[in-house]
Amino acid sequence: MKSNSPGRVLFINVVSLISFLILWHALVILARNDIFNIPFMRLRDVPTPIETWYALTGALFTQTHGPGLTYGIVDHTEASLLRVIQGGIVAFVVGVPVGIGVGYSKLIGNILNPIIEIIRNMPPMAWIPLAIFILVTGGSIFIVFIGMVFPIILNTIHGVKSTDPRLIDAAKTLGASGSKIVTMVVIPSALPSIIAGLRIGLGVGWMAIVAAEMVIRSPIGLGYFIWNMGDLGRYAEMVAGMIVIGVIGYIMNISILLLQKRFVKWVD
Repeated sequence: MKSNSPGRVLFINVVSLISFLILWHALVILARNDIFNIPFMRLRDVPTPIETWYALTGALFTQTHGPGLTYGIVDHTEASLLRVIQGGIVAFVVGVPVGIGVGYSKLIGNILNPIIEIIRNMPPMAWIPLAIFILVTGGSIFIVFIGMVFPIILNTIHGVKSTDPRLIDAAKTLGASGSKIVTMVVIPSALPSIIAGLRIGLGVGWMAIVAAEMVIRSPIGLGYFIWNMGDLGRYAEMVAGMIVIGVIGYIMNISILLLQKRFVKWVD
């Protein structure tokens, strides 16, 4: 079996995951039996993988308790994903045109570059107080937008500036207008970079929405779920929510990679 064959890679991945779960379980059991512990950490309070699995399956769906309602992980996930999609659409609609303008036009670049460079160095979490105290609604979506828009802008700028000048000169020679050059030459050439920016932005946006939901305390969302479970001392459910976040982030990354490969082949 070749070292880079899909079968071998899958085998290594599965063994690695199983080994991690065994190590996790062993460390918790050893701590609970006072055999081994990690300093400055209450390892005995960490749920085992089995406890986490049961907590995950038990908290998946919304449950009613008389007049009360407890949202399940599925509903929390849908709420977080919806906010990321909404913020991502706005970030894409704003980021791509701005990136094309800055990358293609020196005048637009000179006007917007100082603003972009200052604002992009402000972490998304630094905007949470603004989202809480200034915005009437959509604070979490705004945080996602801030997290996603700058990776999209910067990667779009890079893609535009990486366009082969000979292609642009050839288009001009054939009498293409400025708008035609942008739509027929620059954008197709920059498309792989734009998709890469979307991939990076999605990762940042997904992390940002979880943190925003924790602080803004949205009534529903994975960030709120994790924080609430921690407050209640239900650590197994809390860890289950963390794992769901990681799995969804992984699926997002793989999906964008597949999309990127498809468009890169199309560009080639």
